[in-house]
Amino acid sequence: MRHIVLAALWLVASAAAGVAQIPRLPIARPGVQPVRHDSLHDSVLVRWPTPDSVTAALLAKQGYTVTQYTGDTAFFNTQRHSLDLLAAGKRKAIVERDSEIVVSDSGIYYTEATHSITTGGHYRIRPPPSSGQADIVASSPGRVQYNLNASTLRITNAKLPVNNGDMWFMQVSVAEVQNDTSANGKRSPTVWVGGGTLTSCDDSIPDYQFVYKEAKRTSSNGLFARPAILYIKDIPVMWFPFMFSDTRPGRHSGILAPQFGLGDIVRNSPTYRRHVDHAGYYWALNDYMDFSTWIDWRSSAGAVANDPGWIKFNGDWDYKWIDRFLSGRIGTSYTEDGNGSKNLAVTWNHQQDLTPNSHITTSVNYVTNTTLQRQNTFNPYAALATIASQAAYSSKAGPLTLNLGATRKQYPGRQQVEQTFPTLNITSTPISLGKFFSWTPGFSFNRSDVLHIDQPGLGAEVFSVNPTTGRLDSTQANNRNSATTSLSFDSPIQIFGWDLKNSFKVNQQRNNFPQEFTIYDVETGAVTDTRVFAATYNTNIDWTPDFTLPSLGHNRFNLTPSISLGNVDPSPFWVASERTNGRFVHQAKRITGSLSASPTIFGLFPGFGPFTRIRHSISPTFGYSWAPGGNVSDEYLIALGRTRKGYLGDLPQSSINFGLTQVIQAKIRSKNDSTPDAGTPIDLLALTFMPLTYDFERAKEFAKTHGHAGYAGISTEGWGYSVRSGLLPGFDFSTQYSLFQGSTLSDTAKFSPYLTGISASFNVSRTDNPFVAFARLFGKAAPPAPQPGATTTDQVRPRSDDAMTQALAAQPVAGQPVSGDRFLVPPSNGWRASISLTRSSPRPLKGPNVVSFDPKQRCQQIAGGNPLVLDTCLADQTAHPTNGDPVTSATAGGPQYNIPATTSIVSDLGFSLTPKWTAHWNTTYDLEHHQFATHIVQLQRELHDWHADFGFTQSPNGNFAFTFMIALKAEPDLKFDYNRATVRNGIVPF
Repeated sequence: MRHIVLAALWLVASAAAGVAQIPRLPIARPGVQPVRHDSLHDSVLVRWPTPDSVTAALLAKQGYTVTQYTGDTAFFNTQRHSLDLLAAGKRKAIVERDSEIVVSDSGIYYTEATHSITTGGHYRIRPPPSSGQADIVASSPGRVQYNLNASTLRITNAKLPVNNGDMWFMQVSVAEVQNDTSANGKRSPTVWVGGGTLTSCDDSIPDYQFVYKEAKRTSSNGLFARPAILYIKDIPVMWFPFMFSDTRPGRHSGILAPQFGLGDIVRNSPTYRRHVDHAGYYWALNDYMDFSTWIDWRSSAGAVANDPGWIKFNGDWDYKWIDRFLSGRIGTSYTEDGNGSKNLAVTWNHQQDLTPNSHITTSVNYVTNTTLQRQNTFNPYAALATIASQAAYSSKAGPLTLNLGATRKQYPGRQQVEQTFPTLNITSTPISLGKFFSWTPGFSFNRSDVLHIDQPGLGAEVFSVNPTTGRLDSTQANNRNSATTSLSFDSPIQIFGWDLKNSFKVNQQRNNFPQEFTIYDVETGAVTDTRVFAATYNTNIDWTPDFTLPSLGHNRFNLTPSISLGNVDPSPFWVASERTNGRFVHQAKRITGSLSASPTIFGLFPGFGPFTRIRHSISPTFGYSWAPGGNVSDEYLIALGRTRKGYLGDLPQSSINFGLTQVIQAKIRSKNDSTPDAGTPIDLLALTFMPLTYDFERAKEFAKTHGHAGYAGISTEGWGYSVRSGLLPGFDFSTQYSLFQGSTLSDTAKFSPYLTGISASFNVSRTDNPFVAFARLFGKAAPPAPQPGATTTDQVRPRSDDAMTQALAAQPVAGQPVSGDRFLVPPSNGWRASISLTRSSPRPLKGPNVVSFDPKQRCQQIAGGNPLVLDTCLADQTAHPTNGDPVTSATAGGPQYNIPATTSIVSDLGFSLTPKWTAHWNTTYDLEHHQFATHIVQLQRELHDWHADFGFTQSPNGNFAFTFMIALKAEPDLKFDYNRATVRNGIVPF
């Protein structure tokens, strides 16, 4: 009986160890009527009676294997040494040995002369519960025959479970198992199947199945069948020359599932371009690392200038050594297109714990050809994201924490590189001596570089004579760089509640590219010269002590006095620039006294409607500061390129500042004790206004010159406010204004408020929207929020990240295949929508040496006539308007750049059309150019055993893709794709 069960287990999935031939005495029990249930391991197939005293004593003996059997009739032939266990009616023939059970409604027969075991009829074989396998059941009356001498098993009309992560059921008409013993003593069974079906649907009549003619299964390689026809119900859908499934458990080497559509096998139109991704192999090197390599290919047949086709070789090495507290991956790819352009991309992500308090993290991305890297992608996020790298090391020793880092950023289609190395920060927890003394030092140092600057201006182009045509040609210069270094040291000390702060700062900027400057007379402000500097630099040193007294009137007005030794001019104390030939000049210091207050005033009002009480709180911030007049030398003004005419920086200071935050709250009225939100406060309206400063001395001086003060007393150059409300969940709105045309350090500044920025976002969902908020106010039931981690059947893969986060984050440039994840996953519970508006509109500058910084002009210089590079560059500017802003000099009189306004709307909508249909749409629209930057549209359909995806994407580089995919849930790599991808020609071929 044991060999019957072992052979059946070999047929199921797992290699079984050889059984030692040790003589054992079977213990027979009288027949009982079994209790039969379903074929699940947690159900009861047979219930044996409680053993009597004699049987219990036999069971307690060591060295024996217990065999139990029952049936209607048992015949034992002493001459032939055969045992026939017969069934009749409801009495089945059952044998159980070591938790292995065989049940038959016909009989179980053993013949010692031929060393064969036979059973038939409607049989059921149950493996041990530890195997994790389901029962083997006869689909119709069949036969099982096992030859002990030849170690072969023949079985007919069986339904066999195959555990490959998901449970599959293999229906066989006839199968034979040939078992060999390898050199290491392990059994290696091979299963030959002559016709049958394969499905993961456990219904009595499966929704789908693969019908094959013959199949082979080994414990080392998996399942192979040929030929196979896919049936949906009883309709043949697809013919396959062969099928292969690796059923080995755990990590193991094998072929990667390529990604391609039916059109890539048989072209359905003359213009179709074949495209295959992820064709390669995976190696499980050991328990700590694995490696995979694959090829991505796009046909060059029918190639055009902007789409020559390409081949891409990829490699990905993943490692994870838990005992050494490290993990990471190294990815690389090499791309060559039909025009001969090449690109090498490298990605390295690494995390390691050196000690319990020391950690290192890297995320490195590097490419040699940014244009080729981005022009071939169909992933909108990869086309938008910068090629960014970060590395960080952190360590803690006692009260000190050290952070060391570096960053590097490349832009798609551009040669400009921005990097920061190193970034060093040392912070400390308070170092105390008793309760009266506390010291919290801090140190920081960083250097940042902008390499191969591509902004317009002097030196942006290099001119040379073309030896062939004799004409003057221009190419973009790549040797313009800028470097900035900063160092700071803070040493705040608290003695008996008195705060003494000391701040030391050193900054240096050097621009290694030519710039044209307007030179002014320091006294009159008249233009005296125009000069071109081959390079400009500025080094400044500053020291600011600040003494804060303990707070007065605590919990009422929070009055806080302070005294500081500040600079007369807001600029640093020591300055050296190209105007001083590297010699340091300084300004003066002066004592500044200030008094600040931040009370909270509130009023309670009777409620109305759904509110029991209204609370209006006002939190103003007041401040007054005073400082005597100071002296700023002409040498100092010349070093910064300023003039004495209209200068207000050295005036006495007598100013007040005012800021305001107010919140109107209400408590919800309870209709009954079961109202869940009763007594919960809700913010009806919250307003926050940035502080404004008014200087009386500045207004007095302006009145002497112009006859009136006007708005000259306002010294705050920028102002803004923000609004939010609990009645509109997920709504935030804020604005920023530039209040003056010009600098407030000069009396020529003109009060002219100008809107420079708007940021608004609105997020709603089925459980969080204004209607739900109002329903809660009146005690209505609201839709329950989904539980964390809850999943539904219409989502087969988790949502990787939020759409906006993906769009703004850097994407890996090599190693991980991203073509299969180009579409987002719609929500599986209800609906959700988000919309955000962002506007950036710097104030237009006026005066000499103002350059119109039009991103289109710069992108035209970068593109060199290539429309793809131009579109990619413009799309990047739309998605990231602050990327690559022009580098300016710290000295006045140099080029000033007028940057055009950018306004974009990003919307993200997902909802369920029906319980089985879900939809998602993400798009970015440029309000300035009146065009869409990206589109991601997706429909998903849950089909019980299958999952269907309909998707369309438009990337900012002009690439389009339409995909229709049906994937089997039990085996996602078994899918049918219809792909239509168009590269950079602006036409979607449907």
